[in-house]
Amino acid sequence: MARNASIAETELVRVAVEALRARLPEDWDVEAIVQPAAPQRHDAMLTLTSADRTEATFLIEAKSTPRPSVHDVVRQLRAMAPMDNAKLLLITEYASPPLRRELEEAGISYLDTTGWVSLTSSDPVVLIRLEGAAKPPRPRESAATMRLTGPATARVIRHLLEGHPPVGVRELASLSSSSSAAVSKLMPTLVDAGAIERSEEGTITRVRKRTLLDRWTADYSFLNGNGVVLDYIAPRGITRTLDQIRGSSDVVTVTGSAAAREYLPSGITPVVPLSLLTLYSSDITATAGNLQLVRSDRATSNVLITAPRDRTLLGEAETSASGLRIAPIGQVLADLLTLPRGRLAQEAEQLIDVLARDDDAWRE
Repeated sequence: MARNASIAETELVRVAVEALRARLPEDWDVEAIVQPAAPQRHDAMLTLTSADRTEATFLIEAKSTPRPSVHDVVRQLRAMAPMDNAKLLLITEYASPPLRRELEEAGISYLDTTGWVSLTSSDPVVLIRLEGAAKPPRPRESAATMRLTGPATARVIRHLLEGHPPVGVRELASLSSSSSAAVSKLMPTLVDAGAIERSEEGTITRVRKRTLLDRWTADYSFLNGNGVVLDYIAPRGITRTLDQIRGSSDVVTVTGSAAAREYLPSGITPVVPLSLLTLYSSDITATAGNLQLVRSDRATSNVLITAPRDRTLLGEAETSASGLRIAPIGQVLADLLTLPRGRLAQEAEQLIDVLARDDDAWRE
């Protein structure tokens, strides 16, 4: 098992370094030398050579787990450093936003296979920042991997995002109105992704909520994870349409930007203007007619309506202080991260930052 892990991490280093080399100027060079497997040693050394032949060397810890715990990574890297001023570098498959932020705060460089790069050094002076993918790569399929799609999976994940461990399989099944068999089948995939940890008895003892959300949205998206999605324009504006929804007897659940605003504490201004209204409805055309919406195309629409595959999003939605029926917070975040408008992900990050103030599980 240790040898297999070593091979996987060697390949991870190779792929990430090749991706970096392809984006550097032609007169720069980068080389990684893999170290023999041994306890308390770094996995490899990376040497970066600039055009003027100045060299900077980094000690590498490679983590093939898609979203490692930043706390564990920092502790392990520092334990392997032979001196306090050693330059440390994490190489992983995907560096999520909270992982990138906390590594930067800890003064640790990072590099992933999707193109995210942060290489910093004070002696010699090096500062390289490159952007990679907005989402993690789709997980490789294995015997223990299942796709995170479908109503039961969504309910289980939402309860994990909203609750706190420890929680057993049967209790989680009851809370999410799912079968114990369905929950048990899901567990290996979440463990493999690093999203949860379990005791020997099978109890979930730790949930890394940001990692769990990232893994879910690698498979789920608002457009592909529900029924047909129809596009509309609200002729009188989104704010007026929201007022109509508050006074309507239709069973409509709000998600996306408008719902995220309901979850933000008072006094916090959303990072982007409200430009897209996203709704769940059991009867799309009836809802559109009652709200006096006009059919449109995807490029010009400002209202999206779909019928959810998970009907509990309609029947069990909570009513916010302003009178809107809103989707659970985990669903709102998943929808924001996967809706077809780039800046909506910034709203998800803002809400995650707010949640992380009171719950450290959202930081990893």
